[in-house]
Amino acid sequence: MPLGQPLSKGFTLLEMIVVLILIVLLLAWGLPNYQQLKARRMVTDFSNEILYSFTQARAEAIRYGTDVEVRPRGGSWQNGWNTIAIGVDGAADTTIAIQQAVGDRMQFVANGLETGTMVFNSIGALEGGVDRPFLLTHDINASISNRINVSPSGSARVTKL
Repeated sequence: MPLGQPLSKGFTLLEMIVVLILIVLLLAWGLPNYQQLKARRMVTDFSNEILYSFTQARAEAIRYGTDVEVRPRGGSWQNGWNTIAIGVDGAADTTIAIQQAVGDRMQFVANGLETGTMVFNSIGALEGGVDRPFLLTHDINASISNRINVSPSGSARVTKL
């Protein structure tokens, strides 16, 4: 190189290939972990929505002093559900809340013999006096799931599986 000419700046082809290989390796290692993390977050978030919905139904039953039904839409919990106060003060049924359908990536089913409507009575207990277990699972991995259980007393809780 002649004197007085500036040195060229930049990357060599070899340096650029090494950096690209490192980026690809990091993505190959990190992307599956990110997908698992995102799936767990989705299941946790929707489990909290379910818990809130069932707790709200119980609280409204106590507040109104009447039965409150949680009805799956279209006969399937996967389609969402409506929370309805039955005949408050002799009036017509009142819709308290509407829960949207579960996303396409998750499955939410009643886990047991009884799959229909849940009814909370005026003291917040479940009619029928039996546990109502539900299972929420993400389709990316069956091990990413939560159990939501509503006890005969009407309290609901989430358990990670």
